[in-house]
Amino acid sequence: MCRQSESFPSFFTPRTDRPLVIDCGANIGVTMLEWKHRWPGAEVICIEPDPHAFELLRLNVDRNDIPSVRCINAAVNDVAGTATLFGEISPAGDARGNSIDPGWGRRPQSDSQTVNCQTLSSVIRGRHVDFLKLDVEGVEERVLGEIVDDLPRIDAIYVEVHQTAVTAAYNSAPRIEELLRQSGFCVETESRAGEHALPAAQQPWQRRVGSRQSQLIGWRESAS
Repeated sequence: MCRQSESFPSFFTPRTDRPLVIDCGANIGVTMLEWKHRWPGAEVICIEPDPHAFELLRLNVDRNDIPSVRCINAAVNDVAGTATLFGEISPAGDARGNSIDPGWGRRPQSDSQTVNCQTLSSVIRGRHVDFLKLDVEGVEERVLGEIVDDLPRIDAIYVEVHQTAVTAAYNSAPRIEELLRQSGFCVETESRAGEHALPAAQQPWQRRVGSRQSQLIGWRESAS
């Protein structure tokens, strides 16, 4: 039986002092900084599609001289190539909610830009992953489907699921939870609501489309 977890990120302690952490949807690197503070020896791979958020991510790494951090300017997808990124894409923009899924990212006053895409399996390359964070704004289910064979090599996972009344047909928190359980994870799910979930200007859009955000944490008893 799975024990009740502690709060994120305290629910997980890596097995070694040099864990591999993959951050999909790294934004400007706030979570990366927390991980490197907790686990200084960690190897962290940060993946972020927004070009302006990525530049700040890179500057945070370079100017703070943080070792063992690799930054990839791409969107995680189930296929490699290019895609259209929708959202607030500008130096002064709020990158929260930017997405290659038009059902989530294409909102009133949204911009668009072509970005590179990379599969998560090509980043993992069969390695053991201590911790995976997946916050990719509406494409969580298809990305997890692409790495289904890699899931047994992942000790712990955090997934933020973004769905609307329409996009739940292909990106659903209950289906993702079931996929993780079938892969041997203990899972806890809770709604992620609050003033920081999306930019305040998007609240009318949120109400109109029935948007919902959920956070799932998954861990393996043997790795906790």
